Amino acid sequence: MEFSFFFPTKDRGGSHIVGCLMQGLQLLGHKIYSNAPMTEFKSHGIFPPFSRLMSEDIQITSDLSRGHLIVDAFNGLGDFEKSLKNSARNNKIVLLDMNDGCNLRDYDDNFLVFITHFNKLALRGGKIFPIGFGLSEEAIQLAGQHIFSERKKDILRNFRPSNNQSVRNGLDLSLLPLLRDHFMITESFSDPDQYIRDLLTHKAVLAYGGDLYKDLRQNEYFASFKDLVFKEIASEPVVLRFDSWRFYEAALFGCCPISLDFDRYGLETSANPMPWSEYIPIDFSRIETTTSRIVEEVSKDSFFLEKIGLNARKWVINNHSPRATAMRVLETMTQHQFL
Repeated sequence: MEFSFFFPTKDRGGSHIVGCLMQGLQLLGHKIYSNAPMTEFKSHGIFPPFSRLMSEDIQITSDLSRGHLIVDAFNGLGDFEKSLKNSARNNKIVLLDMNDGCNLRDYDDNFLVFITHFNKLALRGGKIFPIGFGLSEEAIQLAGQHIFSERKKDILRNFRPSNNQSVRNGLDLSLLPLLRDHFMITESFSDPDQYIRDLLTHKAVLAYGGDLYKDLRQNEYFASFKDLVFKEIASEPVVLRFDSWRFYEAALFGCCPISLDFDRYGLETSANPMPWSEYIPIDFSRIETTTSRIVEEVSKDSFFLEKIGLNARKWVINNHSPRATAMRVLETMTQHQFL
């Protein structure tokens, strides 16, 4: 098949997950067209897609009439919003959105939309499906070149402070002190090379993020704010913008990810890991219980965290490599008659 990728704001670069999907479709043998050069992808991951591999097989063209159209909606649809909406009435158009604010966006029902940060407890208007941040093919090949040796350090915490991270801030107050009572915690910022060394030498990494959100429209002051209208939203605070490169990269390098309980908080990546097998889940209401279980499991088996790390590596390669991501996207497109 043929796929045309359209970047409506190409001067601002393409997003990570779109590049990973392009790589996956290539690996499955499909022909890819794009209106943006492959050198323009933006990613905070270890290696952005097309930074080292596969760019020579992408045909750069302004003619995107061939095959199936997929649009990078990270920066919105720009000057093409009206024309794309009109076209979607008669044509099958797919949108990908990994913007931190995608939880607050609605989409025309004619589009098929894949978003990161998908929370089934906070649904927006549109035909929306989850997709994880995933991994570039470059990152996977890089990790394969490393020898996974003995991990002598306990837990890595390397978050840089950023806005709208109430999950991290809350767990710094509740979880981190409990972990410090039993484990050595490395707290440091690092360059990419040191970051990889840290993932290879630590047994586990704190890999949670997100912002706790309460339905503001319950307050009459916010009743007229259109971007706050959810199709469905839980009564308790929900977690928005939870996904990140760190979770997938920790798993890729066999470092046990510690993150929010995906099932408990409605978080969807399109292929979630299994709790206590492929990651350690955190429940805000059971912080002490979670910490006690980690301590108990490690006391029974000193390689407990390393075993979860190895399981996490298998999970992320099997489910969030470019090829695996592309296969799930194609399956959803087929189910909804977009292929």
